[in-house]
Amino acid sequence: MYRVHFYLIAAFLVILLNNPLHSENWNFLNTSRIGAAEFIKKHPSYDGRNVVVIILDTGVDLGTPGLTELPQGGVKIIDVQDFTGEGDVNLEKAEKGTENNEKYLKHSSGSRLFGYDKLPDQPKDSLYYIGIIEEKRFKNSVLPDVNNNGKRDDTFGLIVFKKDTTWISYIDLDGDGNLQDEEPYWNYKDQLKAITFRGRDPEVSRNLASFAINIFPDEKRINLYFAGGDHGTHVAGIAAGYNINGQKGMNGIAPGAKIISLKIGDSRLAGGATVTGSMIKAYEYGIEFAKKYDGPVVFNMSYGIGSEIEGQAQMDLIVDDFLRENESLVFCLSAGNEGPGISTIGLPAAAHRALTVGAMNVKETARDVYGANIKRDLLFPFSSRGGELNKPDIVTPGGASSTVPPFSSRENKWGTSMAAPQASGGVALLMSAASQQNPPLPIVGALIKKAVKNAAVPLKEYSPLEQGSGVMNIPRAFEYYKKYIEEKEQTKLLDYEVTTVSPVYESEEGEAAYWRFGGYFPDKDHKQRFYIRPVFPQGLTADERNNFYRAFNLETTVPWIKINKSSTYIRGDKAARVDVYYDASRLNKPGLYNGKVIAYRKGGFLSGNKPENKEFELLCTVVVPHRFTDKNNHTYRSGQIRLKPGEIKRIFFDVPLGASSASIRMGQSGNKYTKLRGYLFDPQGRESAHSLYLNTEKQSAHIVRLLKDELKQGIWELDLYNDFRSEEDAYAEIKISFSGLEITPERISRVEINHGENPQGSFEVRNVFNRRVDARVQGQMMGIKRTRYISDDSEEYEYVFTVTDDYDKVEFELEMDADVFNLFTDFAINILNMDEEVLLSDGLSYKSIKLTFYPPSSGDYILKMVPGFAAHEPTDWNARLTERYYTFKRPKIISSMYTFYPKVKKEVDFEIDGAIPVAPDGFRVFGEIWLDEQDVNKYRTTVPLELNTSLNDY
Repeated sequence: MYRVHFYLIAAFLVILLNNPLHSENWNFLNTSRIGAAEFIKKHPSYDGRNVVVIILDTGVDLGTPGLTELPQGGVKIIDVQDFTGEGDVNLEKAEKGTENNEKYLKHSSGSRLFGYDKLPDQPKDSLYYIGIIEEKRFKNSVLPDVNNNGKRDDTFGLIVFKKDTTWISYIDLDGDGNLQDEEPYWNYKDQLKAITFRGRDPEVSRNLASFAINIFPDEKRINLYFAGGDHGTHVAGIAAGYNINGQKGMNGIAPGAKIISLKIGDSRLAGGATVTGSMIKAYEYGIEFAKKYDGPVVFNMSYGIGSEIEGQAQMDLIVDDFLRENESLVFCLSAGNEGPGISTIGLPAAAHRALTVGAMNVKETARDVYGANIKRDLLFPFSSRGGELNKPDIVTPGGASSTVPPFSSRENKWGTSMAAPQASGGVALLMSAASQQNPPLPIVGALIKKAVKNAAVPLKEYSPLEQGSGVMNIPRAFEYYKKYIEEKEQTKLLDYEVTTVSPVYESEEGEAAYWRFGGYFPDKDHKQRFYIRPVFPQGLTADERNNFYRAFNLETTVPWIKINKSSTYIRGDKAARVDVYYDASRLNKPGLYNGKVIAYRKGGFLSGNKPENKEFELLCTVVVPHRFTDKNNHTYRSGQIRLKPGEIKRIFFDVPLGASSASIRMGQSGNKYTKLRGYLFDPQGRESAHSLYLNTEKQSAHIVRLLKDELKQGIWELDLYNDFRSEEDAYAEIKISFSGLEITPERISRVEINHGENPQGSFEVRNVFNRRVDARVQGQMMGIKRTRYISDDSEEYEYVFTVTDDYDKVEFELEMDADVFNLFTDFAINILNMDEEVLLSDGLSYKSIKLTFYPPSSGDYILKMVPGFAAHEPTDWNARLTERYYTFKRPKIISSMYTFYPKVKKEVDFEIDGAIPVAPDGFRVFGEIWLDEQDVNKYRTTVPLELNTSLNDY
């Protein structure tokens, strides 16, 4: 027995010593939860080798430990491209000259480069192109000092010429004006050589980043590639890092995979925003590479913005088209960080054919990275949820310590951005394994996605719209994939297209049942019909499509979903039909109801109601809200709510007609200590600017108030969240209540001005609810405003505005239609001074945004908008821009106390305490009158006042 035991240990040690990828588990970057560590331990060669992970992001730093080499030797990052133009340097023909018997090349700016004639490489045609890299152009980027020498005004010249058939460049990397001590560089993918600028004191200052070049002679430009942020480098380490931070065994998911970095985000813009065409051009470049590459390719994009019309944005459709046309590819996309509200999947993660990934919080990583002691794996609150769409598809760990460039110290990050590379790394392992079978298995993206979804393991206590199919499971997914290929699914059917009635869309057609409309949902007498159509692989003949037949068993996951049949079938390309309704007797309590109808394959090898045999799903969601009427005094009280660390409580409420203001109170429950956050989402799933935070060490309650212009009709969502790092359960009580004061006119545009008297005016109030209201009426004049409409078709829109000494702050509000917003992949906004230094940076997550700017001094400033179009070139776009300039001196609006009885109209008088200023042409003087109710809810109804006082308008 002991000898056998010894031999087993010895054999195990041999395996360990010969498997450099096996290691103890590094929970800082968890590779075990999705089965990657287990998969590689069992199959060491299935480590991602021969697979390329294409990362569309801010760029990946070329010199970061963990991203420089492959386990089997060789360079890990095999190509880099910049589609933002951030690193572009224009080239021009160099002028030759001589000074003190030394030859130089001269740029039109006057800069000169000596020593070119002594270089070992020379052009045959004696033609040189010259360019200048000026540090000052990077002043708003992450690298304003590229060589870290303490100066931000260095200049680095470069020359480009054609040697034989290759274009090469010499760069004055130390900025001394002489090229004689420099080495040649050419396109990175051909040379695989990174660049480091010199000039710093290496004992004092570290190198901040590594660079590379790509030469475009036909366009007379050279691009200086660099990581414009730490995001892309962090993502790359999760997907495919090897010996991260120089630590043996600290690896990403697919350490054997190669990487291509396609930079789509410009670090000079908020969040490293995409610019026009950068995303689509990057995809096109990657697809062309994949067509020529002798091996599998998976894309990762941890980028996106909020969805206004889920699945219908231009980039959503482009992604679907790319995947339809290129069946061997998989795109892993981050779901978005707009949660925990439902209906928050971003774009282009809403694309149907993409593998959309949400973020889970693994208990071991929570412990080792964040010091949290959660008892089970959770979903991160920020992870975007589905609703209108059957998304996300899966979840993976969304927090990690990973690779970052030398200029960054933020190696710990969380987000769905961190979850997507877990999935792309996992897909790389599946592709690597498939390509090493004998014979190799074909790579079919849709079937890989199917295997990944069907093999996923659901987390308990989370619904499908929160987690999709569940947690990725690589070993099981590979077994499923082998079965699908064995059955030759790639020659029969790839996917299904599901459509049903969905009132959230203008067409009233969507892919899921989503009922969030006053509590209505289809009943037995008004069934909802789903249509399920087959998606065939390319190349099938008309006869093959016509002869297709497949039958399915139907099963519901929750008892309140009722179906009209237990099985169905598809013949040819005709749609199957399944009628669904919802049992009202089981939906009588307010809350979120979510479940699925699952179709399992009937007959054949892959038959039976088992996960591997799932063919399609019909996602059904019903939201039953709390309602507000005279009977409950337009008030909801929750009673005590208890949340364990990491838990979420959802409260849905329907805004009553006639509501003029709302009060949401998060209060202490008894004497219990608590720290709790509240997130508020409007009926479309957009997060409100109002959030709640209760810390009972500092206060007993937190109240937010919504004004009439904020109270969109429909069902709102309030989500309470106890931070997973909390050591205690959280207790709270919620009170939501409404007031209903109807104001006529809704906006005051005229006042009476009599000589020697304050301006005076009046308006009418009607109390539409059933309780008496006592309110103090007062207000304030605030400044000047104007609204104008922008119509443009350029890549940048600039507007110079002036702030005088009279104004404290400036507010800009930009709003566009949803179909206009759908044109973009980003929309960045910067406010700059006249030296073009960025003072405020932001961008649109949805179709509207409000920016508040506090000018450091009076003077001129630039409002710069950079719409990032999904298409290659910009097109017409329009929006409404409102400017508000707030004065330091704000005259009061005086009135008095009023009592408003139910259903009774009353006139309210007011006066402005002081003269009304003359507004500049095109502007109006504005202010607000407030009806502040004196009860415990402290409702505020706001009456806007806008007066035209411009002299030229009289």
